[in-house]
Amino acid sequence: MYTIDYLLTHSNLPGPRGNLELLYAFAKSADDELVRQCLAYASEEVSNSPEEFVGMCGVLGYAVLHRDDIQDVLRFLRPYAAHASWRIREAAAMGIQEISVGRVEQTLAGLADMAAGNEYEKRAVVAGLCEPKLLTDPACGREILRLLTAITQGMEPEGKLSPGGEALRKALGYGWSVVLAAFPEDGKAAFEGLLSLPGKHVRWVLRENLKKNRLIKMDPDWAAEMQRRAVSI
Repeated sequence: MYTIDYLLTHSNLPGPRGNLELLYAFAKSADDELVRQCLAYASEEVSNSPEEFVGMCGVLGYAVLHRDDIQDVLRFLRPYAAHASWRIREAAAMGIQEISVGRVEQTLAGLADMAAGNEYEKRAVVAGLCEPKLLTDPACGREILRLLTAITQGMEPEGKLSPGGEALRKALGYGWSVVLAAFPEDGKAAFEGLLSLPGKHVRWVLRENLKKNRLIKMDPDWAAEMQRRAVSI
């Protein structure tokens, strides 16, 4: 069993990258009491510190420990999806991924509120669902594409984005390509529909996804045509 002191000592923070291997190992082995202790470290003030890592462990640990109650986990994760710490926000997105393995349909059924929430919450939905290991069922793929379309349509068309808007735009800038590569037929149709949306931020999302090798490998002719069309709008 891990201890708080062990997590603090082996966090790899401060630094560019926390100890993700330890994070996942902890989440798979922690009990309620240790998760509760870790969550006490997830204050709004933590940043690039061992304490921030311990907070991440608490967030992801709770999600894995309670994964059989998807609604409870999603309610728990929602405030952490908009936390001041970007690493805590990332742990919330990881939590969505972990509870969704083998049960994407159930997660989708509970994500409506978060998907209609603030930009950080929407970002957690995008980052949580746009994960190759989750993209195996075409029916769920179509629902994820509908979510991505609605979230993309809701972006501010022009002007300077808020920090939450920037985070959401970055997630959409790769998330579309992940889902599109998993479900090319439905994905292409949904992605092409974005061409009619106004605004420089949607155009940025289009162009960023079209740079991804996964799309070029999937269909080089289609990707080249889409790049041409995206540049012209």
